[in-house]
Amino acid sequence: MSTPIILVPLDGSLHSLDALPVAHTLAAIKHATLHVLQIRDRSLPPLMLVKELGLREEDLRGTVVEQREGSPGEQICRAAKEWEDATIVMCTHAGSPTIAGALGRCAAHVLTNAGCPVVLVRPERGTPPWDLKAALVAHDGTPSTSACIGPAAGLARDAGARLTVLHVAAQATEPMPAASAVEPGTISTPRYVDQRQHEWPAWASEFSDRLASSCPIDPSTLRLALAVGDPGEAVVRYAREHEIDLIVLAWHGSLKGERARVLKAALLAAPCPVMVLQIAT
Repeated sequence: MSTPIILVPLDGSLHSLDALPVAHTLAAIKHATLHVLQIRDRSLPPLMLVKELGLREEDLRGTVVEQREGSPGEQICRAAKEWEDATIVMCTHAGSPTIAGALGRCAAHVLTNAGCPVVLVRPERGTPPWDLKAALVAHDGTPSTSACIGPAAGLARDAGARLTVLHVAAQATEPMPAASAVEPGTISTPRYVDQRQHEWPAWASEFSDRLASSCPIDPSTLRLALAVGDPGEAVVRYAREHEIDLIVLAWHGSLKGERARVLKAALLAAPCPVMVLQIAT
């Protein structure tokens, strides 16, 4: 079994360092090697590189520092694919975001092409220490989205964190998707979402059983929550109100147009880092 790698791309800006506290904690939880990567036009001597990146002595403990030449997005993805178990931790943007107001071009390229989990950190969080005590998984009831429950549950277990699965029901006035667009095996939303006593116990039991059959977790270790309204807004609101430290989102791989609305909303306004797990379409 290969050693997990937490890959942190740094570009020398102060904003990029905001990803380091999250990366250090994830490396400790996963017993992983922290690998700092900078892409530049020409190589620098190691001490000069460390100084330019703004790394402190405590940042270097157990850390590998590497520099490569080429396109930043392409080189980050190439580095991640060199290991079997890599997770990329990086800021959403270093300068001005360009993709849907949430992502810089490099982060968008990495998210789309890396093929591994990507943890995106808004630079507004700064560099205070980060701990994982509460994780939130947004779930739409589809079997494919359940694929992210297992990794999230494993991470929460290793961190000793609580894990909540949040299902968001659309408002009654919102159009329902066409039957052909509904993924087979999708768990439908309770009919009386505003009167949970009617269907909530039976629905929660079915939801837990479905999750247990689709991924190897103990349903008794999960907390189920139900929200109503716009999914992106509901996820951000729940994370704020319940002091969530990490949001885990499943993603189908496209940022175009109206796609990935929950992801875009979370990257714009989430009070915590967002882990993105790409799932097969």
